[in-house]
Amino acid sequence: MEQFVNRLDELDRLQTFYESDVAELAVIYGRRQIGKTALVRQSISNRDDAVYYQAVQGTPTTQLRRFVEAAATVYPDITTVKEEWELLLRYLTDKDAIIIIDEFPYLIESNDGLPSIIQHLWDTAVEESQATLVLTGSAIGMIHTHVLEGGAPLYGRVSQRPNGRIELSHLPFHSIQEFVPTYDPEDRVLVYGIFGGTPRYLSPLDPSQDLGENITRLLCDPEGSLHNEPETVLQMELNEVHRYFSVLESMASGNRRRNEIAQGAGIESTNTSYYFDRLETLQIIEKHHPALADPARSKRTRYHIRDPVFRFYFRYLYGRGGQYELYGENVYTDLIEPEIADFVSETFESLCHQAVPELYTDYQLTQMPSQWWYKGREIDVVAPTDGSTLIAGEVKFTNSPLGYDVLADLEDDVTHIDWTPSTGGEPTYEFALFSRSGFKRSIEEAATDRDNLRLFDLEDIVSVLENRIQP
Repeated sequence: MEQFVNRLDELDRLQTFYESDVAELAVIYGRRQIGKTALVRQSISNRDDAVYYQAVQGTPTTQLRRFVEAAATVYPDITTVKEEWELLLRYLTDKDAIIIIDEFPYLIESNDGLPSIIQHLWDTAVEESQATLVLTGSAIGMIHTHVLEGGAPLYGRVSQRPNGRIELSHLPFHSIQEFVPTYDPEDRVLVYGIFGGTPRYLSPLDPSQDLGENITRLLCDPEGSLHNEPETVLQMELNEVHRYFSVLESMASGNRRRNEIAQGAGIESTNTSYYFDRLETLQIIEKHHPALADPARSKRTRYHIRDPVFRFYFRYLYGRGGQYELYGENVYTDLIEPEIADFVSETFESLCHQAVPELYTDYQLTQMPSQWWYKGREIDVVAPTDGSTLIAGEVKFTNSPLGYDVLADLEDDVTHIDWTPSTGGEPTYEFALFSRSGFKRSIEEAATDRDNLRLFDLEDIVSVLENRIQP
């Protein structure tokens, strides 16, 4: 069974629904393997009033029969109820039951009228009930169409306080400790940069093996449990998968702008919106805008593969099946390890963004830190404050200490940022340098002499993010 880690806020929210004195409706949605099933199972692990039904593809008749079989283990008399959804659900809501339907979209596939049936039940028959109905779904588009969007049958029926819309995303960095407790801070960053925060991808990690052994066993080996995972997910969720493969391979090779990605994928740039939108909905890719830019107006959008396992697959494995046979167990040391710092640098930069608010508690940030770029200039970390100060920083995830040249370039680039403080006047700057491998003496001396320059190593970032959860 999938290891249950974190998700404490979501678990508390579900427990609040279960203890409510009114009927509650919750919807849990998110990508496949993100932990929806583990969450709902954990939420009812100590209850004797909960019906859990995991839907599968099937005919309406088989779906009803399987639901009754599941419900009868808790409420045996349900077998006397006519096998119609409204009657069965009404019976359970009259019992104040907790009803969990996992992978609800499979039921919609066989009976697209089911959301309307639940709508009618919720509008007419649960006023005196204390039941909770929880619907989960991996088919995010279908969940939006039938439940969450305006005009959907169940729109407006989902509980508001607390919010019954629960979107599960990747686990935060501090959760990595629970999967590889013996790994040092740097290796935990590497794990997060390669396996990400999807519980299904983290659970098979063996902390008694080193990082290279885990990568080889799970990802590189053709028999590894994650070797074909991205391809499997895409084939389950999408049509025309070959086009999505081409888009992701183009992005994994380093293309970031829409036209570059389209050219690399061999498709017309005018046809990319559909593919990009679907991949965004599945939380596989995400769009980035320059810091301080208005996302609605910015024309400098970049696209990134959000999930590291997908990024790894399309950079190292897709279309390269012969490499493992050629290199065998040396595939990690010969092909991947030399590039691992470059591959993980994007994740380390994101972790630095997350840490900045707690590293600079003297300032009130008006936007979360993010990257800035303009006409060939780039700054890894830019964070405006509510005063006259702009925080600007550079991130280096390399094997060499960071030198003074990085600061000199940063001080030059920051003057090209178009930002006017809310207080008026000229901005002042706080400079932050983040390094995996420490700093050269020249930059350490500069930080000692200046009060607007701070240096942070990898351990500083890990400590901030992992201690954030401590009481």
